[in-house]
Amino acid sequence: MNLDTAFSFLDHHLLRRPEHRLRVAQHLSPAIVHRLQRSKLHHMVKYLNRHSRFYQRKFREYGIDPRSVHSHADLGNFFTTADDLRNNPIEDFLCARPEFGFETTGTSMGVNKRVYFSYAEMMEYGRDGAAGLYNLGLRRDDIIADGFDYSFWNAPFTAFYTIQAMGCFHVIGAFVEPREFYERIRVYKPTVIMGVPTHLVRVTEVAEQEGVWPVKVLLLGGENLSQRTRHYMESVWTGAKVYLSYGQTEAFGANGVECPDRGGYHVSGLSLVSDIHQPDEEGYGELVYSTLNRTVMPLLRYRSADITRWTTDGACSCGLRVMPRIAKIAGRSDELINCSMGNISPYWFEEMLRDIPAVTDDWQVVVRRGERDDRIEFNMELRPGADAQQVKEQLFRNIQERFPDCWRYYTKKFFEFDFQFHQPQTLGGGRKLRRLIDARTQAWNE
Repeated sequence: MNLDTAFSFLDHHLLRRPEHRLRVAQHLSPAIVHRLQRSKLHHMVKYLNRHSRFYQRKFREYGIDPRSVHSHADLGNFFTTADDLRNNPIEDFLCARPEFGFETTGTSMGVNKRVYFSYAEMMEYGRDGAAGLYNLGLRRDDIIADGFDYSFWNAPFTAFYTIQAMGCFHVIGAFVEPREFYERIRVYKPTVIMGVPTHLVRVTEVAEQEGVWPVKVLLLGGENLSQRTRHYMESVWTGAKVYLSYGQTEAFGANGVECPDRGGYHVSGLSLVSDIHQPDEEGYGELVYSTLNRTVMPLLRYRSADITRWTTDGACSCGLRVMPRIAKIAGRSDELINCSMGNISPYWFEEMLRDIPAVTDDWQVVVRRGERDDRIEFNMELRPGADAQQVKEQLFRNIQERFPDCWRYYTKKFFEFDFQFHQPQTLGGGRKLRRLIDARTQAWNE
């Protein structure tokens, strides 16, 4: 029995409880993790060559012999991209019968990517996630309430299977209005609350007015979070710690999670092979990963479009210390900006402004950081005789009709709009106009 087979048997039959998985992880060496990754990747590439029409074509196109692949370096210049998922029949990626499907959010192309899983795969991700939660101090007697949006998104099911593996009592609050969420979960007195930052900030504002109960952990995912907002939430929920998770739908939202040291996200070295592609002089580059434990829709060397680097702040002392850590996501390589409005892109605003003739073709959107909210600033050139109020009203109608989720977030006051109107031919300044700017870079560390 080889190392991969032996560990898989141990993993599936003897390491079902999160404390057992964490204890084994504490005793793994980087050398063993590396050997497991190479073995798993080798078997996964051969599996793809047998079952995936997409990868069969790509291996031929790039001259890749699946029998010789043991690492990302063996794949040469080949990557799987978001465009591959959008532009090829999804059936070409499927290697086994799917049992669950999700869609990615906030695409820059106006077309959501679809990703499929089996129940067994989601349960396995849940067991890994439970080890991460156990590492944060969660235990079986905790009561967990989640406020995730269950429409098409994988995040609530990542939470669901993780909580199931923990064996905790689970209150599904879902994405209801913050005051209603607060009032209804208060009956259960959850010790752990999960959700997206913008929603739980609103819940925290209600709790600041109405009162709190003992909460040990607030686990947030799906958006970035400033240190100022983290400190605010911890000041209201006295004694609670705010932790962040990081994930993409393509990886079932389970790429990584913070640990008690909060020095970046630990990424699983047993379910993913992760690299930083083309790092700059500071080590920042695009996160690229391969999924190792999937049979329905494995992904090989997938370009995440997220910019990060390996952490440089020294060794971690937690139970996941053998697992590598990436730093906080610095941005997106494909012009998506993660903010309270969603994962926005120039495409969004082109659609919002498409049939408003009073606005010229020169416009720019700037994302700024307010006291606790993101502020979406529209800079638009008005044609002579145009009425600014009518432009705003038409823009709001377009958002309601074309981006209903975005409008829903706006009506819940998760972000605000600002409008700056300019004379024609003043925004471009004789150069190509940058459509979308994230002006919050400094604010994140304030």
